[in-house]
Amino acid sequence: MGEVYRARDTRLGREIAIKVLPEDVARDPDRLSRFEREAKAVAALNHPNLVTLHSIEESNGVRFLTMELVDGQSLDQVIPPGGLPVPRVLDLAIAIAEALVAAHQKGVVHRDLKPGNLMVSRDGRVKVLDFGLAKLSEVERAPAGLAPTMEPISAVGLVLGTVPYMSPEQLRGESVDARSDLFSLGVVLYEMVTGKRPFGGGSAIEVSTSILRDAPPPTSSVRANVPGDLERIIARCLEKDPERRSQTAKEVRNELEWLKRGTAPSAPKPVMPAAGADLPSVAVLPFANRSADPADEYFSDGLADELLSVLVKIRGLRVAARTSSAMFKGRQVTIAEVGRALHVQTVLEGSVRKAGNRVRVSVQLVKVDDE
Repeated sequence: MGEVYRARDTRLGREIAIKVLPEDVARDPDRLSRFEREAKAVAALNHPNLVTLHSIEESNGVRFLTMELVDGQSLDQVIPPGGLPVPRVLDLAIAIAEALVAAHQKGVVHRDLKPGNLMVSRDGRVKVLDFGLAKLSEVERAPAGLAPTMEPISAVGLVLGTVPYMSPEQLRGESVDARSDLFSLGVVLYEMVTGKRPFGGGSAIEVSTSILRDAPPPTSSVRANVPGDLERIIARCLEKDPERRSQTAKEVRNELEWLKRGTAPSAPKPVMPAAGADLPSVAVLPFANRSADPADEYFSDGLADELLSVLVKIRGLRVAARTSSAMFKGRQVTIAEVGRALHVQTVLEGSVRKAGNRVRVSVQLVKVDDE
């Protein structure tokens, strides 16, 4: 969306950031329009955790913004392998949620929330940057009690954003509202806690497919001693159905603040809730190939994948990610071990035996607690 320079305001004697629209982009009416919308979006916001826009300028046909200079590092440079300490996660998360509260109340959806757009200053404060993909709405049209529904900024079906942090509805090219930012916030929180993204893949298509179909591994399966309430907050943000997701940034902020007070050093440690306490849950294990021909392995794998694809479409059912279940392929483990590792109530396992033109499929659904 633009090139950013460190500059000096000679009139006021201060350092600032200048965001310039490249010449080739300035000739593109669509991108020029988005640049101007960014300026309007940022100018409408005033919050300590949001970058401050000083002015909109033009010189010799060059359009640019003058903005607050945030001296520090982007969040993706701050997150270490294995994630940040939980108290630091809560401090940063509350600040980001506060910024989203302020933006959403002004009818602005960020649509590109990611660690690269979150700056941590030298004194530890976080600033949300780059509303280049933001959309403006008429706040008065918002239904009572719900963040505003935004009007489309672009043609129907045009996908804008950064794939690993995009919501399912955003990937599908649908009109999005403030709840899309909460999904992105959930991805950022997951990464801050574990040092890993919840949805993986070797290409943008694979990552997109994972976001649309897979349930991410619970944070507690990636990192030990994650507070159960924090895991629950992240899981609610990562709900694929916006109606089942946390509904407002204010709700998320309040829960994070409550958790921070409850996890103060002098307070007792929260107890991890029982696996699957909130929603029915299932893991689909790779099917065993009982056929004489090892080449039939693809069929047994494909059948398990198809079943998983059907199950993830069921509302109110949490399905363990394919990548998480795949680690049990060929291993001799108990149902209880699978349930503990994937935090599910039930496990679907099966086998496939192919002989000539006949196929026998054996499947069983097993409860973890009593096998």
